Formats: sequence, C-alpha cells, structure tokens
Amino acid sequence: MSSTPRVIGGKRTQQFDYSGVKLPDEGFRRFATCVGRSALRHCPYCGGSHIFKNWFSLKERCPTCNVLYEYEDGYSVGAYAINLIITEFIAVGITLSLLIWSSMSVLALQITGASLAIGLPIFFYPFAVLLFISLDLAFHNPGDFSERPRV
Repeated sequence: MSSTPRVIGGKRTQQFDYSGVKLPDEGFRRFATCVGRSALRHCPYCGGSHIFKNWFSLKERCPTCNVLYEYEDGYSVGAYAINLIITEFIAVGITLSLLIWSSMSVLALQITGASLAIGLPIFFYPFAVLLFISLDLAFHNPGDFSERPRV
C-alpha cells in the first residue's frame, strides 16, 4: 500500500491508498456488502479475514487492506450502543414470548431472561463492532473521509 504524507489539524499524517478496498459506490449496496462481510467476521472494507485478536478485540488494522479501524477516540461507542440495544430487545422479546406461550415458572423465566441479557451482548459484540463500521461506510465512502485519517 502506498501512502503520501499530508497535514491535518497541524499533525502530519499519511494519505491512504484505497486500492485494496473493494466496495460498491452506491450507499445501500455498499452497506449490504459490508453487512454480509461483517456477518462472517471479515473486514467490511475488503472482505479479509483474521481481523480480531480475540473475541473482544479488533485489530488496529486489517491484515489484508491495512485500513485503520478506530481512527479516533470514542469511535466504538456507537458499536456499544448497537450491541446493547439490539441484544436487549432480543432478550426481552424471547423472555416475553416464553412468558406468553410457555408454562415456565417465574423463577425459570427470570433465570432465562437474566442469562439472555448477559450472554447475548457477549456473543453479539464482534458483530456489533463490524455492523457499526458498516453503518459508517454506508454514509462515508472509503475514499472520501472528509479529513478523517485512516492510516
């Protein structure tokens, strides 16, 4: 990947060469492509694999296209919100459906609901991070980051 230096906000950064990024130009198709890649835990930019250090830690850069994932402090806060909102709605929905259509005891429902409320966010976290990056890519074309450094 070639890069050239540039100055942003008084800091010297590198301009990233996006030739390794393989995404459609149109917003919805780009989002659909990114979500499909995210469902497989692959890089939303290029589709490369092995982008996580472990279940909870995204590597700083993609090993395939070398794009920087978290380009500013607080970038992943949106992923936390997506994770909690989606998983808690699912947990409440499952618990309510069990309450309505099953004959489980109240204690069993409480244990099930608490287990889902704790377990689903843990399971869904890497997908939520990649879903948030996909949402970001749907609104911001990879080559047009409006002074947002990606190197």
